[in-house]
Amino acid sequence: MIDLHCHLLPGIDDGPSGEETAVEMARLHLAAGVHTVAATPHVSPSMPNDAAGIAAATNRMRAALQEHDVPLAIVAGAEVDLRRAGELDDAELQALTLGDGPWLLLEAPLQAVGPLEAVVGDLVGRGHRILLAHPERSPMVQRDPHLLVRLAHAGVLTQVTASSLAGAFGRPVQRFAQRMMAEDLVQVVASDAHDPRRRPPGLSEPLIRAGHASRVAWLTDEVPVALLAGDRIPPPPARRPARRRGLRGILRDR
Repeated sequence: MIDLHCHLLPGIDDGPSGEETAVEMARLHLAAGVHTVAATPHVSPSMPNDAAGIAAATNRMRAALQEHDVPLAIVAGAEVDLRRAGELDDAELQALTLGDGPWLLLEAPLQAVGPLEAVVGDLVGRGHRILLAHPERSPMVQRDPHLLVRLAHAGVLTQVTASSLAGAFGRPVQRFAQRMMAEDLVQVVASDAHDPRRRPPGLSEPLIRAGHASRVAWLTDEVPVALLAGDRIPPPPARRPARRRGLRGILRDR
């Protein structure tokens, strides 16, 4: 499996504070069946990382894993805040994409307001491909669930956090994430891991417990492989048709 959203690099954001903890996280990834991780530190006003610094930190982490005989592959990336995304030039944004691919991981705002649709529209218009991180946790997306449909029509893909499906962020987030899955609005599931215990690595177990065993390979391997390579997204596995309420209905019932 490939984890496209993980705060693995020590000392540069709110992930692990030191190398020892980062190496422990890497071992947990391997134990959970993950062979490749995109290191995606925050790029935000409060954590102003840049592509050059992230590349250097990624190389240091690779060396540390080799020293500790931990065979986890790492590619560089970033989780870019809306405010920073609107300020950065195209060259820097391209340098912050996941691995050598064209996809930029953009953080869905965890505040109730934000210029999400406008910023995404500008970025897409400038030729960037957007993978939206954890929209199930965004109050503004929950308030306007059809926003996801509009973004999907613009070519935006979405990444749900595995632990959201397990209820780690509360029942409303869990229900919203499940509804996104049911309505085929999710292309990637990632860990968004920050540490070994409070927000640890792990992909397949939460998906299986949430009833999505048939899509584990697609969400955690087939689509991530395509995104890193810049290839066409493979079609999802077929599911049995069912009558389902729309996202607005599930939110009204909260």
